[in-house]
Amino acid sequence: MVVLAVAAPQQGVSATAGNPTVTGPVTGGTRGHAQTTVDGIVDLSGAGYVEQEFFLQGTATPYAPDPGAAVWGLDGRWTAVPTTPTAPFRTRLVVRRPANPSRFNGTVVVEWMNVTSQADGSPDFLQMNEELLRGGYAWVGVSAQSAGVEGGTIPSLGLKNWDPVRYGTLAHPGDSYSYDIFSQAGQALRTPSGADPLGNLRSKVGRMIADGESQSAQRMVTYIDAIHPLAQVYDGFFVHSRAAGGSPLSQAPLPTVAVPGVAHIRTDLTQPVFMVQNETDVPLFGFFAARQPDTARIRTWELAGTAHFDQYGLDFVDPTAARDFPQPEFPPLLPTCQLPANRAHARYVYDAALHHLDRWVRGGSPPPAGAPITLNPDNSIARDAFGNALGGVRLPELDVPTATLAGVGNQPAFCALFGVTTPFTDAALDALYPSHARYVVDVAKALISARLQGFILPYDAVEALVDAVRSDVGR
Repeated sequence: MVVLAVAAPQQGVSATAGNPTVTGPVTGGTRGHAQTTVDGIVDLSGAGYVEQEFFLQGTATPYAPDPGAAVWGLDGRWTAVPTTPTAPFRTRLVVRRPANPSRFNGTVVVEWMNVTSQADGSPDFLQMNEELLRGGYAWVGVSAQSAGVEGGTIPSLGLKNWDPVRYGTLAHPGDSYSYDIFSQAGQALRTPSGADPLGNLRSKVGRMIADGESQSAQRMVTYIDAIHPLAQVYDGFFVHSRAAGGSPLSQAPLPTVAVPGVAHIRTDLTQPVFMVQNETDVPLFGFFAARQPDTARIRTWELAGTAHFDQYGLDFVDPTAARDFPQPEFPPLLPTCQLPANRAHARYVYDAALHHLDRWVRGGSPPPAGAPITLNPDNSIARDAFGNALGGVRLPELDVPTATLAGVGNQPAFCALFGVTTPFTDAALDALYPSHARYVVDVAKALISARLQGFILPYDAVEALVDAVRSDVGR
């Protein structure tokens, strides 16, 4: 149900992104590096990439439901209007781009930075870094939400407190303004006023894909359904690990404007929307209630056996957090989980999804359809004899299993997001794979099937096959 306790829409307030000013590249500060820098953790330099920060400054506009339009519902056809009060903002962009324009493929992926940890994070860059770098994409992270700039429940993690010398001039008016700030970031990347964040890539910029994961995916749902029809800044959307609904349209210090708790992506868009859901998201976040049919402009993949955030991502987050947020300044973001985190190669499917979305945005064919994960009548995951999920987009390690890979079942607290890996016993492996050659052949067949279905790219398939050859399964 939508709460309409907001200021009335004002005449003359623009429904399009403003005209922000970009300054930078940003240098200096007491920390010696920018918060969230990944060079040295992800090998940007070795891939021929540069990483820079810029500040984005302007006046942001909040939005309200149009009181003359239909009440917002499941269909996502939400009519919003710009309202007041407007507010000044100064936030930052993190840019990772090819140094040589000849390496640039013309597509800019713009990620809504995730603030679940109360600091800016770029989970989709980490999960898809191999495809982003080898594919020649430019990537830009936007500090769109207040917590990343001002500090949320842990104030010391906000940019302004983390390094006051570098970030002390930043100012965020609150998350009611986050949607317009994200639009203005896109506008600044298309037609910069002041410094050019994309530098010598400017003449080759062809497309911009908006991206958000987890909490940021919730923001993306509201952005797509309510703001994008007005702003028309982005050419396509990657929505990764959303829940059933969206994020509030407006919130404190402005009056709260909730959105429906279950929401589809609106079906009247001309820009492609690709939703990629992990096993965790379907039951734990209630995404099953928001399932909708594929259309000419909407695709959904549900990845069986995968977690909301897995060991591959944690392997990047751990050293980044240890570098930027040492104890006792940073309370444990990644507590000791009771069970080993999920080790499925979800990143292979993310890579394929980005590849398909880029082609789709360029005017090519849509991604192949993916089956939904099979659910029991109580909406829990239906599982096979090994405990692995049935249905869904399937990785080779589910069809040629050496472990039970679940998206749910870990604890405590945050660990619920990381899923579980339960390796098979030696006796079980010996029964399944009487020889190493048998195992490798089975993996090769599963990889060929996944490749033909479009769920894995050639580079990743080769890597997976090499890993199978080098494994000790069946030896």
